[in-house]
Parts: sequence; structure tokens; C-alpha cells
Amino acid sequence: MFSFLSFRDWIHQVIHTVLLKFISGYDFIFTPLSTTTEIVIPNEILTDILLRLPPKSLLKCMSVSKSWHQLISSPEFVKTHLKLKTDQLVLFPGINGKYKFCSVTPLFNKQQIAQELALIDSSNLKVFFVGSVNGLICLCNYVRETYIWNPTIKKSKKVLYPKLGTSFYNKYGFGYDESSDDYKAVFVDYYRNSYNDDVSKMKAVISIYSLRTDSWTILHDELQGVFLLNHSGKFVNGKIYWAASTRIGNYDVYNIISFDVAEETWGSLELPSCGEVNSKFKFKLGVVGSDLSVMYTCYLGTATSDVWIWKDCSVSWMKLFTIEYPQNTVLVMFSALIFTFSIRLSQSEKGDILLSLPGLIMIFDGSTKILEHTADVEGCNPAETYAESIVNPLMISGKNSA
Repeated sequence: MFSFLSFRDWIHQVIHTVLLKFISGYDFIFTPLSTTTEIVIPNEILTDILLRLPPKSLLKCMSVSKSWHQLISSPEFVKTHLKLKTDQLVLFPGINGKYKFCSVTPLFNKQQIAQELALIDSSNLKVFFVGSVNGLICLCNYVRETYIWNPTIKKSKKVLYPKLGTSFYNKYGFGYDESSDDYKAVFVDYYRNSYNDDVSKMKAVISIYSLRTDSWTILHDELQGVFLLNHSGKFVNGKIYWAASTRIGNYDVYNIISFDVAEETWGSLELPSCGEVNSKFKFKLGVVGSDLSVMYTCYLGTATSDVWIWKDCSVSWMKLFTIEYPQNTVLVMFSALIFTFSIRLSQSEKGDILLSLPGLIMIFDGSTKILEHTADVEGCNPAETYAESIVNPLMISGKNSA
């Protein structure tokens, strides 16, 4: 019978036996250290130990035995493992179609340890980033082949995009519906009736892909007159957010448009009250920690940015801090923020902010209020945060990859 007094010894025996399994290929048998009586391992304790392991270690444990494989690959285990804190990675979508990644910690310590990520086979075409959640990355190429991919376990689901014709603009996003354990990709295509049509007259066609049902839903006219600005939406707390503009008369009115992944409904959110958006005053969406954020940048001789966050349970925006850019970075910031609608902010435990720009990573020190350059990532677009997981897109859809 298992004794909790010998728990430390039992842990030692587990590690020892697992090592023997990998090194020598022995059968997986537990025996106590001082007797030949077989140990009865409580499943709760085994599960608790496995839940503490990182995804790559769990992959090795899955080959220990059939029962371990069944436990680790079960939906209950996968969902519980997702809720535990994991190391955050930074994913750098490359301009050349290649991707790099590194841990957040070295960046906060001003170390650059970026590794190239081996991409899936995409018909030798460049892929662009749609979104990432729970260790799954959604990519799409220029012939609209869509991939839902977990690089940690090297599993991917290839999806053929509906044939809707060639659009003039397209925006997209990727999110998770916790209520049904489903992952959805959203594509918004804008079509012109004539070449001279402005944004307000374009027809918007919305395509929603459900991984669980492996099916598409096509919607028309739900965003008529609304133009989404950032290509890839920001997924926060069950919703995907885009910066948006609506033409009213001769003026563009700016706000934020949201898509509820579970309900498949659209909503809107007003911007913080900090000034009119114009050629001298720009705003971008981002994510700080787990909160939606807006960065307002003002160009009046020097450049400053106010960063605001919106908590889902709140009814108003909260100003987090103001960044005053060093003189020698104003030109870089100006060009980056004009041509980029993707600002990603990651917050450390001590309050520092990691700011991602094209080919550049900077840190805003929460205590000194100083912005410092920390790393160059040559040939890369603004980064996206990513956390490794053992979520298998093929098991969710129940079908094999193409």
C-alpha cells in the first residue's frame, strides 16, 4: 500500500524509472525502494505531477505507457494544463515569410536569443499571421489556404478557404470559445462594386471557420460602412478586437469593433477621450498583460504615447502610463506607427513593458519611466505573444490534416 511518508522516495523512484524507460526501453513498473511489493499510484497524485510539467516534457511522458498517453491527451487534462501558468514566448513574424521566437525573460534582461521556427509546408508560398491562442497559431497564405498549427507538438490542420473571389482588402482574427472548447478564425473581405468606390461603399463579406465543426459560416452586410484598420485582430477575454473607422459625411469616425467568438455577434467600444484622431494624432490597438490596450501617439515636434487599458468588467478606460520617446527614436517611431497597426505590449512582474515594433524591441521601465532599446530582430514585423501547449487541432476537429 502506498504511504505518504515515503512520498519523496516515491518521486525519486518515478524519476529513476522514467529515465530507465527512455534509456533502456524497460517496461514501466513501480517497485518500492526497500520491498518487492508493487506501489499503487493514486491517479490524482500522478495527474498533479504531470500537470506541473512543461509541454515539451509532457510529449516525452506520453511515450512512457499507453495509460500515460491517454491521460495526457485527454481533453480534461489539456484544458486544465492550459489554465496553469506557462512561460510566455515572443513570436516574430518575418517579412520574408519566416518566423522567429524567443522567451520573454531574455528580452527583459536585454538578451537576444531568437531561434528560427520551422514552418509548416504552405505550398512554398509566404504565410501571414492571423492570430494565436492557447498554443495554436493560425496562418494563411495568398491562395487562402489556412492552417491551424501547434508548433510544439508539430500538428496542424489545413483548411481550404471558401471561394468568394478576389477581395480589395481583407482583415482577420483568431480566437477561442471556452464554452464549447472551439477555436474560430474570422476573415473579413471587402469588395468594390467599382474602382472608384470609397471604403464606405465597399461590400463586407465575413467568413467564420469553426475548428470543432470543421465548417464555414458566411455572413453578409453585418459591417456595412465599417472599415477595420488593423489586419490581425487582438483576442482578449473571448472577443477579437479591431480598430475601425466609419465614414459619416466627409469625416471618418474612429472606434473599436469587437467580435464575440462564442455568440458570433459584433459590438463596438468607444475610444478613450484623449483627442481627435488625425495626421498628428494616431492610435493603435495592443494587449498589455491580459487586457486590451490603446496607444495614442502624438507627433508635435517630439513624440509621446499614452497607453490606456480596458478591463472587460470595467465601464471606462484607465490610463496606464505615458511614454516620452528619446529624440533619436522619434523618426523610427513615426515611420513604424504610421505603417503598422499591430502594437504588442507585454508586462513583466515588476511592471516593465515590452514594446514591439518592426524589427525592434524596446523596454519601458515602469519605475524610471525611461524607454530603452533592448534588441533588434532583423527582417521581422511587430511581435506577437505565444505560449506553448499540447492542444492538438486534429483531435478538436476529429479529422486528419490535409
